[in-house]
Amino acid sequence: MKANIFIETFRRDRAGVLQGVLIVKNFTFLKTTRQGQSNVFSCSGFTLLEIIVTLAIFSILVAIAVPIWSTLVPGYRLNSAARQVTTEFQSARNRAMAQYRRFRVVFDSATTYKVERENTPGAADYVLFSGPKNLPPAITAAANNTPVFQSRGDASPAANVTLTNTKGETKVIAVSSVGRVEIQ
Repeated sequence: MKANIFIETFRRDRAGVLQGVLIVKNFTFLKTTRQGQSNVFSCSGFTLLEIIVTLAIFSILVAIAVPIWSTLVPGYRLNSAARQVTTEFQSARNRAMAQYRRFRVVFDSATTYKVERENTPGAADYVLFSGPKNLPPAITAAANNTPVFQSRGDASPAANVTLTNTKGETKVIAVSSVGRVEIQ
């Protein structure tokens, strides 16, 4: 049989502060047989009843959690998509100011978008900068305009991107003419 014995001692450090030290020692008790030989006595393990009861409780908890989780996932995906698109707009604005070139985020379809950069400053000839990128599963996007971020950080025209999940919930990402990007 194994047992842990805890020994607590106290001592003073150099500053005279009393400190406690906990020492754990592991002892094995021996079982003596009739012939006088000693064998290690083992009491470890779980009974079949304990395992069945544990599995039953776990199954009940899973049965309760799965339906609740499945109703929360579309909302989490919508919030994730809103943050993702907002970050792309803000990154495009920052790149436009840093590189003195116009940038824009173009929605190719309801589920993909790409970031484009002006190739020649002032010529409005855009080339692919990054993408195409996908929105999270079961999220669709609809944009009323394609905002172009200028080198001063402003955007023209102002735009709204509406994201929708499978439950019909929506989030709107608004890009103002001064370049502010916010989730509404």
